[in-house]
Formats: sequence, C-alpha cells, structure tokens
Amino acid sequence: MITIKGIAKEAGVSKSTVSRYLNNGYVSKETAEKIEKIIQKHNYSPNEFARNLKSQKSNFTGVILPRINSPSAISTLVGLERKEREYGRQLLMVNTELNINREIESLHNLEQNKVAGIILMATAITERHIETIKTLKVPVLVLGQEDERITSLTHDNYQAGIYLAEGLLQFGHQKIVYVGVTEQDIEVGVKRKAGVIAGFSQLKGTQLTFLETGFEVEDAFHLGYEELQAPQGSLYIAATDNIAIGLMKAAHRLGITIGETVSVAGFGGYSIGDYVYPSLTTIDLHHERLGALASDCMEKLIYRETIDSIPEIPIDLLYRDSVGYFKNK
Repeated sequence: MITIKGIAKEAGVSKSTVSRYLNNGYVSKETAEKIEKIIQKHNYSPNEFARNLKSQKSNFTGVILPRINSPSAISTLVGLERKEREYGRQLLMVNTELNINREIESLHNLEQNKVAGIILMATAITERHIETIKTLKVPVLVLGQEDERITSLTHDNYQAGIYLAEGLLQFGHQKIVYVGVTEQDIEVGVKRKAGVIAGFSQLKGTQLTFLETGFEVEDAFHLGYEELQAPQGSLYIAATDNIAIGLMKAAHRLGITIGETVSVAGFGGYSIGDYVYPSLTTIDLHHERLGALASDCMEKLIYRETIDSIPEIPIDLLYRDSVGYFKNK
C-alpha cells in the first residue's frame, strides 16, 4: 500500500504538497495532475486516501495561547498561520488567560477534537504539563519555554540579555534598573535577566537594581509612576516591550524626558515600539520567524520525522531614541 511519502517521492514533490492536494488546498495545475495520475496508477479511491490521511493527521493544528492580547503571541501566530496554510492545515486556537488549569484542560480537549498536533505557547512548564503531554497521542510542541523532557522551541533569552546589555554599554549608564517578571517564567523571568546581569558585569562600577511587575502595560505604568518619582537609575531595562511602554507612559505623566533624564529599553521588537514617542530601543526577537519555524517542526512531528537540528532564531538590537547617553549632573 502506497503512503503519502511514497506518493510524494514518485511525484517528486514534498509530503506537504500531497497533503494540500488531498485537503483541497492550493497546488499548481501541473502538480495536481501529476499527483492524480499516481493515485489512479495505484488504483486508490478518494475514500481510501481519506482514511489513510485521517490515520496520520487531520488538517487542524491546535494552538494554546497564554493571552489573546500579547503582541509576541499575535506576531508568532502570523508566522505560524502563514506557514500552516502552506502545509494544508488550519489553526484551532484556545485562549487560556494565563491559567495553568485551563492550559492542561485545553491539551486534553484539543486531542479529543482530533487535531493533527498541538502548539502550546507557554509562560511556564510545570510537572503537570510534562505528565499531561506524555499521555497525549498527538505531538505537542512547546513554544517559549525549554525542557529536555519535551519537544520545545524558544529564543536564546540568556544571549538576548547579554546582547542588549553589551549594546548599551557605550551609552555610559552605570545605575541600571531591570524591571522583570515572575521567575516562574524561566525564559523571560530568569534567563533574560541573567543575560542582562552578565552583559553589564563587563563594566566596572555598574549598579543593578531589580523590580518586578506583570506582563500588562497597565501594571508597568503603575509601578513606573511610583518608581520614577525618585528614579533609582538612569537606564531602565524592561523584560518586554509592553513593560517598557508602561514605564514610558509613566515618565510622560511625570514630565520626565525619555532619552535624556532617563533611558528605556525592552525586549520583543513589537511594531508598536517604532510608533511610540520616543521610539523604543529594543531587542527584536523575530516572533514571526519563530511561528514559521514552529510550523516546520510540527510538520516533522506529525510525520514522526526526526528533528535533527533547529535553526537558530535571530535576534537584533534596534537602536532608537528612547536610550540616550548618560549625562553626569
């Protein structure tokens, strides 16, 4: 019995192209005719192909979001959805609003809905996550967190922290305030912070102060409004662009000139950072590329192919107006 892999090999196309054809997705006329000839050659009816396809995967990929208003999640979805369409799949999304119980429940529910695989955008990985993922019969790819016991894909947040710190050394700030998030989030709350510390350790006399807030702009605004009335530093580094924007709003409310009296930088590379005033200096984490890469990995997981190596996700430091040179008063 010929398989999708066999059809693809005989037609000289990829398995995803055959999948798109079987799911009525777009393929060129020439390719469609070539695949159909092979179907006829092996005397398989469309129903037999449908059963074969069903035994391997459906045309839906489940996606579990931590919150629907996250710029990083939205950007990741853009890249993911675009590539999933190429593979002939659609997204079935669930918003958990940062509720771990709902994440676990959603993993089970998506499996029951016969999705091809599940992509979990996680803010934390607990033992419950690990135990649940191991019981599922569909492949699960975790984005945003790393654990050797599961298949995961994330940025090198430690290196991103170093990269930002090293890039800002030239501005001469020695009193730096790092505004982070809960350390339950290992990637953003721990590794990103550790990278910033390592990067600034190269400059003698640097003083680092640490504050913690939530992921929402409003949380960072309220913290910033209290903090910036008597600033503990001249440079504020935020764990995310959302936090940085909250701090900037607080500075504006207090009449503080950003880029002169205090400087602000973040992580994310959200498009909004180029439109706030002054524009935000940030690490661009290329979330759209992360989404596209996640789709490529899911394609291999669905077909039980080995993921030999995962390409490194690029990071870039975008110098903008929110960071200025330190002025000794």
